[in-house]
Formats: sequence, structure tokens, C-alpha cells
Amino acid sequence: MSTASAALAGKAAVLALLVLLGGCSASRPAPAPAGSPRATVDLGPAATRGGTAPCASYGCTAGKFQQLTGGFAVRLWLSKQPSTTDSPELRSTPVIELLKDGRHISWWTGRLGFGWTAQLSCLPTPAQPNCIVVAELGAHAGSAEVVLLQGGGLVSPATASVQFDSGKPVAADLDHDGRLDVVGIENDYRPNFATGHNFWASYRLVGQALQRTGCLPVTASSGAPTRLLTGSCPVVAQG
Repeated sequence: MSTASAALAGKAAVLALLVLLGGCSASRPAPAPAGSPRATVDLGPAATRGGTAPCASYGCTAGKFQQLTGGFAVRLWLSKQPSTTDSPELRSTPVIELLKDGRHISWWTGRLGFGWTAQLSCLPTPAQPNCIVVAELGAHAGSAEVVLLQGGGLVSPATASVQFDSGKPVAADLDHDGRLDVVGIENDYRPNFATGHNFWASYRLVGQALQRTGCLPVTASSGAPTRLLTGSCPVVAQG
């Protein structure tokens, strides 16, 4: 082969290599700029990068993300509604997933409430990001549990929970202090639940405990209170 032919062949080989490398690099996505949100991938109804959800056996599915602070977010997982009186879902309780920058961190499982009836409310208060999960409980009752973001995890003191006699309570910041409060209906059981008197009761978080602030009789025209109550509360009859 002549010197000119060899040079021409060498150039052709280099050109072919450059074309091959260009095709490979074009098939790879360009790296995302620093600070760009990470893409989310659908991993199925009861699976995340953190593994299988604690409520997977109850057919649970994830709700919407609620942003807290420092890149943290939470979402509620709801169990499937029971189809029979002996369905396993009757044993389910609320489940919350904690994420940071879109990545799974941990699970939180509630102590109270039916897992298919739960609702999650959160406030991204810088001093103390806080949430309350409310749910139906038993034949006609309801429950509320406070969940706090502390030390990069979710904590829920047993003293920061309350049960109500009549239906699912409501979570709202009634005193505008950046922490969610709870209001629900209780009964004085005088002489029993069916013929007893219903009254609204509000609770606010003090330290690590939910404390009742006051009550208000329930009337036919009264809706849920929009402020913390301070009225006296009936004495509940002891069964």
C-alpha cells in the first residue's frame, strides 16, 4: 500500500471512530443542572425506592406529596376499602412516607384510625414542621395523631393523639401559631351515647401533648368551630 493510500485509510478510520463516539454520546441524556428537581418514577401502587410500604398487604396506594422544609416532603398511603365485615383492611391504620429531595427516608405507621379513611394535613412551619392525620375509628368515632418532623425523621408522641366519639375530626390552625389544632365532636353519655349530648371540643399541641382548650354545644345549625374553644366542657358520664 502506498504512503498516500495508508494516510487516506487512517483518516477514514479516525472519522468512523468519531462518528461512533458521537452516536454513543447522543444516546445518553445530558446531566441535569445542579439544583434541578429529580424525576420521579412510578414504582407501582405499593412500592417505592424505600421498599414495600407497610400497608402493602392492605392494597394501599400513595397520595399527593406535601412539602415540609429543608427538602423534606410527606405523603399519605391509603389502604383499600374493606369489602366484607372480615376483610383484612379492617386492621389497617394510616401510613405516612417521609422523603427528602424526592428520595425515600422512612415510614410512619399510625396507632389509631382506619387506614382507608385517613386524611393528612401539614404546615411547613420553619420552627416546627407539623402534620396531623385524622381518621374514622370504630363504629362512629374518630381519631387524630400529631406527626412532627424532628431530627430528619417523623415522631409522634402517644400524648399527642386524641379520640372523639362522633366521626372524623378536623385539623386546622385555629389560633394561627403555625401549629395545627384539632376540633371534633364528643358526647357526655348522659344517660348513654344514643340520647346523650354532643359538644364540640378543640385541642392544641402544648409541648408533646394535645390538650383540650374548651367546648361548645353542638346545635342543628352549628358547623365546625374556626377558632380554639374556651367554654366549659360537660362532665362525661362514667360507664
